[in-house]
Amino acid sequence: MEDKGEVLYELGPKFNFFYELTMPTGRKLKSALTAVIISIVLYVILFLCKGYIVGLENETMSSIYNIANIVCIVAIIITIIMLISRISMQIMEYKGISYKFYKDCMVYENDFLSQTKKTIEYSNIREVEIRRTVTDRVMNYGVIIIYTNADRARGSATILYGIKNTEEHYNNIESLIHNGNIISTPIKTENPASDLNTETDLKNAMTRNETYTEYNATSDKDPLDKE
Repeated sequence: MEDKGEVLYELGPKFNFFYELTMPTGRKLKSALTAVIISIVLYVILFLCKGYIVGLENETMSSIYNIANIVCIVAIIITIIMLISRISMQIMEYKGISYKFYKDCMVYENDFLSQTKKTIEYSNIREVEIRRTVTDRVMNYGVIIIYTNADRARGSATILYGIKNTEEHYNNIESLIHNGNIISTPIKTENPASDLNTETDLKNAMTRNETYTEYNATSDKDPLDKE
């Protein structure tokens, strides 16, 4: 295997539940959270109706209420477990992701379950774009899109979702790709997903906190327009 040299810049993923709910990558989390909310609302409605049902002094209605009550409690427990499991799976997936920049290329690798690895030479990169919505700016997140010469349409690109301190990352990536250096140096670590509490420089440590997701297509749609 060809030696790419020293890693000059490394981005590691960090899960953020609230920001994830605003992104396409959080689709499963949103559905699980919605199920939890619906289950709790139904239970609250049933609880508020308890006095009326008990007041009827009807054994059949009381039995139906008790069954419905048990069903709601079970539904709440199941949906909460589902939400927790999906959060856990996403956190583990992010821990298996690395995005490394070398002197002449960048390498994306995901070791979660199945392995995915992709190398992009800087000479093939034609554009680096940053996008931030109002929510992104409030939460200090954003999206970086990398277009290459291999992309046949603007709707085809490699996308880095949920990047914290987006402008700093964008400036460093842009400078590294085109000038061969970075503007600010992040703290290096063997494990980019390690606990940030062990870092001594919080500002530099947070340059490693982002989420990577790639999307390759051949359509003319905007790369962020996902169904």
